[in-house]
Amino acid sequence: MQGTRQKSRARTATYEKGQATINAILDAAAEVLIDQGYKKLTLRQIAMQAGIKVGNLTYYYSNKEALLKDLLEKILFSYLDEMDRIVEASGDSPQVQFVAIIEYLIEDLHSQRTTHFFPELWALANHDTHTSELMDNMYAAERAALQKLVEAIKPELGKRQASQLALFVSCSIEGMTMFVGAGKNQEDNLQAMKELACTSFLQLIEQAGEESHT
Repeated sequence: MQGTRQKSRARTATYEKGQATINAILDAAAEVLIDQGYKKLTLRQIAMQAGIKVGNLTYYYSNKEALLKDLLEKILFSYLDEMDRIVEASGDSPQVQFVAIIEYLIEDLHSQRTTHFFPELWALANHDTHTSELMDNMYAAERAALQKLVEAIKPELGKRQASQLALFVSCSIEGMTMFVGAGKNQEDNLQAMKELACTSFLQLIEQAGEESHT
C-alpha cells in the first residue's frame, strides 16, 4: 500500500512539473510576441525566453501551431473564467452583469500586455491561416458570452439580432485598443470611453427591435 502511495505521489509530481513547464513555455511565447513581435515567434526564440533547450520545448510542442493553440486557449479561458466570476458577483440583473463585463473588457486595455499582445496576434493572423482560425474561435467564444447577456436583457430579440449586437460590442471594444489602450495617444480618454460604451451599448440593446413594432 505504501509503495502505491509513493508511485501516486511520483506521478503527481511529474504531472505538476510538466504543467509548470508548459505554463512557462506559454508565458515565454506571450513575452516574445509582446516584446519582439510575431516575426520573432519561433520555437528557438521561445525556448531561449523560457530558459530551456529547444529539445525540451519540442518534447511538449513539436510545432508552433500546437503551441499557439494552447496559448490562445489559455488566454481565452482566463477571460471567460473572469467573465463568469464577474457575472456571478454582479447579482441577478442582466443589465448590471452586462455593464460589469463591458467595464472589465475596457479596463483590461489599461494593461500594456493586452495592448501589445493582441495587435501582434492580429498581425500574425494576417499571415498565418492557422492563427487566424484560432483567433476566430477565440473571439467567437467571447461573443457567445456577450450574446447570452444581450438575450437576457432583451429576450424578445431573435438569435440573429442578438448575435449582431454582440458582434458590434466586441468590434467596438477591440477598436478601442489602438486609440485608448496602454501607451496610446488617447489613453487619458479611456475612462470616458468606458462610460460612453456602457451607456450606449445598453441603450442600443434595450431599444433594439422597437422600430419593427412602430
